[in-house]
Amino acid sequence: MMYSLTRAVIKYFSVLVLLVGAAHAEQSDDDAAFYQWLDELKSEALAKGISQATVDQAFSEITPPVKRVIKQDRSQAEVVETYDMYLGRRLSDWKKESGRKLMREHQDVLQQVAERYGVQPRFIVAIWGMETNYGTFKLKESMFNVLATLAYDKRRGAYFRKQFLSALDMMDTGFPTYDLMKSSWAGAMGQPQFMPDSYLAYAQDFDGDGKKDIWDNEADVFASIAHYFQVRGWRADQTWGRAVQLPDGGEQNLPAEQSEGLTPDADCKRFKSLGVWRDLRDWQKLGVRRADGSDLPDVSIPAALVLADKGDNQAYIVYRNFCTIMSYNPAFKYALSIGLLSDAVKP
Repeated sequence: MMYSLTRAVIKYFSVLVLLVGAAHAEQSDDDAAFYQWLDELKSEALAKGISQATVDQAFSEITPPVKRVIKQDRSQAEVVETYDMYLGRRLSDWKKESGRKLMREHQDVLQQVAERYGVQPRFIVAIWGMETNYGTFKLKESMFNVLATLAYDKRRGAYFRKQFLSALDMMDTGFPTYDLMKSSWAGAMGQPQFMPDSYLAYAQDFDGDGKKDIWDNEADVFASIAHYFQVRGWRADQTWGRAVQLPDGGEQNLPAEQSEGLTPDADCKRFKSLGVWRDLRDWQKLGVRRADGSDLPDVSIPAALVLADKGDNQAYIVYRNFCTIMSYNPAFKYALSIGLLSDAVKP
C-alpha cells in the first residue's frame, strides 16, 4: 500500500514538473518573440531620427506584455457599464462641487483661454474633472511599457505603435522629460489625458514659458483642451445638448438611420451610431420635450437623439458640439458625462 502511494506521489510530481516546464518553455518562447518585436521597433525609431539617448531611456524599463493592461483594454467602462452606472459614478457631488469651486478659482485664466480659443470655460473644466479629477488623480503607469504592451497586442496594435513613436518624438525635444512620461493603462498622459499624437498636435504653451506643460501648469492644461476643441470644430454659440422626455413609444419609434435625415457635418457624419439628424423644431413636432416637459428651444439647428439604457425611457437631444466631445473619447456615455458635468459647474 505504502509502495503504491509513493509511486502515485512520484508520478504526480513528475507530471507537475513536466507541466511547469512546458509553461516556462512557452513563456520563454513568447518573451523571445516580444523582444524580437521590440528590437524591430527600436530600429524603426532610430531610422526615423530619434536619438540613441532617447531610445535607450525609453526602452530601459519595458517588460514583456502586461496582462493587467490588456485586460483593462478589453473591459472598458464605456462598454461594460450601463448608462445609469456610468453616469452615476462620474457625476458625484464632489466632482460637481469641486468643479464649481475651481471655476471661480481659475476664473481669470479660463476667461482668457475662452476668448482666445472660443470654448466656454465650463466645458474645459468638465474635461479636466472627468479625466483626472481636476489634476488630483496621479498617473503611475510607465507610458512606454503600456504603449509597448498595447502595440504588441493585436487588437489595436498599429494605433498604439504610432503612439509609441509619437511619445519618442515628444521626449526627443527635451520636454517632457522621462520622469513625466507616466500614463493611464491606455497610454494617456497629463491632466487632460492626451495621447502622444494629440499632445504633438494640440498641446499649447499658454503662459509662454517655452514648455507645453499639461502635467503641472493649469494654464497650459486649459489652453490645450480648448485648442483641441477649437480645431475639432467647436461652436461657442451652442451647448452640447440636453436631457429630454420622449413621447409614448418614442424609444422604439424615433430612432432612424443617419441617411433618413439631415446630412450632418463631417465630424458628426463619421459617428453613424448617432443615427438620424433632424432640425430641432422637427424633434419638437415629433413630441420630444425638455426633461421638465416644456418645449424645446425654438431654434433651427441639427440635432440627434441618444437613448440611454433600453427600457428606461431616458434620452438626450445632442448638437454639433457633442461630436467634438466624442472625438475626445468616442463613447456616448463619456460625451454625456462631459455635457452633464459642464451644466453642473456652470456659474
